Amino acid sequence: MFIKKTMFLFILLSIFLGILCGIFFPKETITISWIGQLFINLLKLIVLPLIFCALVSAITSLGGIKQLGSIGFYTLSYVIISVSIAVIIGLILLNVFKPGVGLPSSLILANASPLDLKPVPFSSYLLSLFPPNIVEAAAKYEIMPIVFFSIVFSIGCISVGQTAVPVIHFFVGLRDVLIKMIIWLMYLTPIGLFSLLGTAVAEASIQHLLVKSLNGMLVFIFIFLAGLFFQILWQFAIVILIGKRSPKQFITSASNALITAFATSSSMATLPVTMIVAKEQGIDDDVARFVLPLATTINLAGTAMYEAVSALFFCQILGMNLSIPSQIGVFITAILAGMGATGIPEGGLVTMVMVLRNVSIPTSAIGILLPFDRILDRFRTMTNVWGDLVCAMTVDHFQQRKKKL
Repeated sequence: MFIKKTMFLFILLSIFLGILCGIFFPKETITISWIGQLFINLLKLIVLPLIFCALVSAITSLGGIKQLGSIGFYTLSYVIISVSIAVIIGLILLNVFKPGVGLPSSLILANASPLDLKPVPFSSYLLSLFPPNIVEAAAKYEIMPIVFFSIVFSIGCISVGQTAVPVIHFFVGLRDVLIKMIIWLMYLTPIGLFSLLGTAVAEASIQHLLVKSLNGMLVFIFIFLAGLFFQILWQFAIVILIGKRSPKQFITSASNALITAFATSSSMATLPVTMIVAKEQGIDDDVARFVLPLATTINLAGTAMYEAVSALFFCQILGMNLSIPSQIGVFITAILAGMGATGIPEGGLVTMVMVLRNVSIPTSAIGILLPFDRILDRFRTMTNVWGDLVCAMTVDHFQQRKKKL
């Protein structure tokens, strides 16, 4: 607890110093941009194996495909619909309000490397999803083929059965090791944040675009929070229309889980409280025990929305007009990336790399969101936990109706 509080203070200090140095010592601050790039490189170094192991661990934890039954079908259906709606809401808001249009591209390009800026045509993107050599794809840092391969690999492990258990245990253990490495890397966040934020502010300051840049970021944050509100709103309608629950009673009961989610910024850490709320709401124990852990694992609507709107926001800053097929690509990638974020510290930050790479956005763009990521992560987690509760309630409703037939 002491380390977390100390780290939070260091992050606040690095934000403050980065902004001050970027404003008053812009030329000197730009000279240390390599530190921020080093931090990004270390992050990218761990992303690919971590995504593979996290997806394998999450999918294989579901057990036998035939054993999922109707509860599994209802849960997966709800999650797919929920996450899809979240991403669609985010993309619509960004297309309507365009908060990134007019902002200086130097906010992103200041820390970009030549590899980041290599264009990827949409047709090449589609072909890259199915490479002839998966090892070569990994060497080129093409993440989406790895994601597709990990999904098929996981289904294969489930289908094989008992003899694949050691393989599954290996990747679960490897995931835990990589998570520990991510935790170590997060200790360097204040240094990386100072360089990334300071460089971005310095570039904007030199070009006299600092105030305009800050205004654009605040507009983006407001639009994203509005998107989360709309996501919660339609699920609240489900509570009333399908669940037939008292709105006041449901919110009062759910508030404990939502407060815990905001405080811990972790859906997993909130799960015990979420289970208690489900019991208070009269949700069947068998349903709650299956649905809530599963939903906590894959129902990351807030995270998926965040990654989708961030990618589109960065595209607008760079003056890139994404076509509808490309935005569909962002839509699919954000959903898969959200699933890969399960159980990973700073999961939204880590898996955003995957989304950005697939629309040719420099991964250094993450730096301009880092100062706001911690607080936004808490709102994303609240949205995810709220969605988990509504999911359990909805599945319980359909299960009860099925028993009466």
